[in-house]
Amino acid sequence: MAKAARAIIVEGDKILVMYRNKHGSEYFTLVGGQVADGETIEQGLSRELKEETGLVATGARQVFVENHAEPYNQQYIYVCEVAPHDDVAIQETSEEGYMNRLDANVHKPLWVDVASFEKLPFRTPALQAAIVYGLRKGFPTQPVDLSSTDYAALTKSQRTGLLGLPGRFLKRR
Repeated sequence: MAKAARAIIVEGDKILVMYRNKHGSEYFTLVGGQVADGETIEQGLSRELKEETGLVATGARQVFVENHAEPYNQQYIYVCEVAPHDDVAIQETSEEGYMNRLDANVHKPLWVDVASFEKLPFRTPALQAAIVYGLRKGFPTQPVDLSSTDYAALTKSQRTGLLGLPGRFLKRR
């Protein structure tokens, strides 16, 4: 079963997302991608983060997991810290850089306001709802399986119980 790693990166009042235009279908998702054979999930996360943004991860903590049908399968989502940096950009030598040059499957990393994140056309609504809740109340201290429940439909008290709050609140920079 294929595995993918995704990064939640927040700096100040901005969250990093990946804008996608996949053959005319426009949406947003998190930075990250498939873990290569022989890589740990964390190694794949670091590699994907570097390829898709130029950023270097300095810390990562898994907060969510999602299960999807082929070819996406298991998605491991981490809250990440990154080294000081300038702008974010797809690296020209990456697979995404190649696809961007073909202009058929566009990838563009963007910093968006945390306040507007929940209004984006995000690829997976349950993950988006969990991230919004995490940004407001803190991310879980243990990974939560978002595919085991309809997270978006849970009440506030159910989400609080599921996430085991009060937990570690996200430190804003």
